[in-house]
Amino acid sequence: MAFNSLAYLLLLAVSVAWVAKGPWPAPMLILASLIFYAAAGAFDTTVFLAAVTLNWLIQLAVPADRRRILAAVAVNIGLIGWFKYRNMVLGETSLGSYVNTALPLGISFYSFQALAYHIDVVRGRSGPARSFPEFFLFKALFPQLVAGPIVRPKETLPQVQRLFDGKQRRLRLLAFGLGLIVLGLTKKVVLADSLAPVVDDIFHAQPEGTYYAWLGAVLFTFQIYFDFSGYSDIAIGSGYLLGIRLPRNFATPLLASNIAELWQRWHITLTRFLRDYVFVPLVDMKLLARPYRMFQHFSAIVLTMTLCGLWHGAGLTFVLWGALQGGAMVFAGLWSRHVRPLPALLGWAATFTFFATALVIFRSPSLGYAFDYLATMFSFRGGLPAGGDDAAPVWQVAAGIAGLFALEGIELYLQRPAFLYVLRRLDGLLLRGLFVGLALLLVLLPSYNVNPFIYFRF
Repeated sequence: MAFNSLAYLLLLAVSVAWVAKGPWPAPMLILASLIFYAAAGAFDTTVFLAAVTLNWLIQLAVPADRRRILAAVAVNIGLIGWFKYRNMVLGETSLGSYVNTALPLGISFYSFQALAYHIDVVRGRSGPARSFPEFFLFKALFPQLVAGPIVRPKETLPQVQRLFDGKQRRLRLLAFGLGLIVLGLTKKVVLADSLAPVVDDIFHAQPEGTYYAWLGAVLFTFQIYFDFSGYSDIAIGSGYLLGIRLPRNFATPLLASNIAELWQRWHITLTRFLRDYVFVPLVDMKLLARPYRMFQHFSAIVLTMTLCGLWHGAGLTFVLWGALQGGAMVFAGLWSRHVRPLPALLGWAATFTFFATALVIFRSPSLGYAFDYLATMFSFRGGLPAGGDDAAPVWQVAAGIAGLFALEGIELYLQRPAFLYVLRRLDGLLLRGLFVGLALLLVLLPSYNVNPFIYFRF
């Protein structure tokens, strides 16, 4: 069920009304989550229900020590490995496909969420779910089910338990939640879906010149940002309407001045997961003597980001893309430590240029295609188009890209506490009605292409 559909808005509206006024809010949200996921089809639903059941059986049958963590890794990484990587290992399909549509919906996200649950419970960072319905709703809450944010049990499980105890918090900040939904729909419907046809046309065949190669890379960077952060905004906003606070997942990362900062602001919950459950254990192993610990630290960064790339897809393009992110973090750290930090503006330009260039590899169907595309980007051939029926003048394209950056700046301003305080003060029926009307307008906008959220099938 797409977030940018009337069906989702109807399901959300009924759920919000029931949580606010009806009895048994927790069972209602379980039913709504089942309806949401059933819309994906029997295959996706069966895999999800099996995953939830297996993880609950782990809690019941395996002692809360290292054995439970190993069992959780075996089940959840095993599920991801079977559905996502078996073709890569067995060589049944070509490597590097951009989106594997055969994947069960959201499996990369809900498997990581379950893994975090078991690790945090065993390590005493969170209490366990008291019953299967509590565990199910923690896992299946429909706004964040298929593409995150990747929540920790200490963040949402107590809120779920309050729903079962009939002590859910009073629904506040409704205008803020509705505003986030409108912002997310704007990013998706107006921006990402408008950029998608242009990006697809450029990447469909190798661009002939440097101008179009760079244009495709830059526009794809904005497309994937608006698409994924738009989903996260809708998910978090929906959570607010249901009385559930979900963690932030994006913080204007395209304005970051170094690559490490970008990843602290891009897909925040995934970065946090990889830091706590991959990077920190790798560093804490102390495999090397003290003089060589820095090498272990840098190796842990590269390995963690390589696994991040592999998590995104079963292809050498994703592995290389992740390794490059880690290598860039190491290089930037060494540069800042042994040379001097770059000025903020220059650091931002270098970071965005690298990130957009690397995303060419992420977007490409194969390594060969990616290398050819990158060669075109740096060949400086083809000149600039003069504009006409098939191409807009360069100044218009430059103005459009500047406008996209300006939107990032506006979003950064809107995230300031002062603005949020004003929004809270203005919260009322008039503002809520305005946001509801805007959300309906965005969903009902005519579209010639059906563009599902990119991360729905990662």
